[in-house]
Amino acid sequence: MIVVLLLAVSAWAQRQQQQEDTYLDPSLPEGITVREIISRFAAKEQEYKQAREHYTYRQSSRIQTISDNGFADGEYDDTVDVTFNDQGERVVKQASNPRDTLKRISMTPEDIDDLRNRMPFVLTTDEIPDYNIRYRGQQDTSGTHCYVLDISPKAMEENRRYFEGRIWVDVNGYQIVKTSGKAVPDIYDEKNENLFPSFTTYRELVDDRYWFPSYTKSDDYLHFSEQTVHVVETVNYTNYKRFGAESRIIFDGREVGDAAPQQQTRTQGGNNGQESANQRQQYPNRPSGDVPANGAPQRSRPQQQAPAPQRSPQQAVNPPAQPVQFVEQTLISLEHEISGAINGREVSILERILTDDYRLISANGDSEDKFNLLDDIHQGRAGTFGQPENMQVQVNGDRATVVGERDESVLVSKNKLQTAHVRFADTFIRRAGEWLLMQTKESGAR
Repeated sequence: MIVVLLLAVSAWAQRQQQQEDTYLDPSLPEGITVREIISRFAAKEQEYKQAREHYTYRQSSRIQTISDNGFADGEYDDTVDVTFNDQGERVVKQASNPRDTLKRISMTPEDIDDLRNRMPFVLTTDEIPDYNIRYRGQQDTSGTHCYVLDISPKAMEENRRYFEGRIWVDVNGYQIVKTSGKAVPDIYDEKNENLFPSFTTYRELVDDRYWFPSYTKSDDYLHFSEQTVHVVETVNYTNYKRFGAESRIIFDGREVGDAAPQQQTRTQGGNNGQESANQRQQYPNRPSGDVPANGAPQRSRPQQQAPAPQRSPQQAVNPPAQPVQFVEQTLISLEHEISGAINGREVSILERILTDDYRLISANGDSEDKFNLLDDIHQGRAGTFGQPENMQVQVNGDRATVVGERDESVLVSKNKLQTAHVRFADTFIRRAGEWLLMQTKESGAR
């Protein structure tokens, strides 16, 4: 991708950055199943998606490329108002002419689409079947106690963009309050590379009812084949107002929003678009013809893929195969997640990633099954893993192998830590759309 946005950070956004997330508690929820959590927040997202169609707001975006000495050497600024015309039709109007001084990267239609649809991510009931969803635990973020879930697309349709990452769901209201991840897939063809940065989007309560996006931030490095580009981006969603309409929104047998429509009532104060970042809302869920033009060259389209099947809890059959480049990215991310889970003794995460017949074959020939390994990790006997490096991925349909190297440290006595540099070969298998680790084989690295 090529975007990153830097704006004067709102006071609300500054508060969110100052409130660090607490420790992720991997314990299961009490009094409710994970499936029920998913069902409830998806229904809330559906309600929120309908409600946002009756709000106007301003989106201010800035994308910068940062040089090696830490200064911006290119910038893209754009501000649009999402509003309604005289016929009550929803439209996007330019609040100012876009300014583009980017030299090392360029904005693409996919970038604009991600700004509108992936960064203010919505996951409604009808979209749940398209994603793998893993429960990770509970955590406080921005002062709100949340369920934490990781999501990734099961398969990717042609010309469709997806979100991959983590969401935080309020344990009381079952609404998403924060998302963190990236838009996928990255797009490659013979002439172009279209890469996309990771980002975090914060939401805030509007009208004491809806958690709308308020602020998106990103600070990432895009690794092109010929260069690495540091990009920084911010997006502010401000000046939310409910637009008066003569129609009603009915969801789940009851009316959504105010009982009586009101004419352009401002939400939660704020004096202007730049200052009222205590309000929020969401972009339309699909690309439309009103995307602001920016003169950016067209890039390659996403790789063709069969439509994702409907999710079924009892279905063991895999969805259509995923593009190889997407699988490679998924497995490399999974390797980092496994190392982090071992170091953090997050047994519940490993329980879901490892197959029941998983085996670890160490460099000295010892073999350990899944349940003994998890017990060692829980008791602190498994040691720690360094971050995997020099990884190579080989994909063969629904099986894949990741080969790499890492440092492993084991406590051999009360005050003595032994560290070895090992080479590992991890065998993954895809079951019901999810990649699971089936075997780890280690050997001494030269």
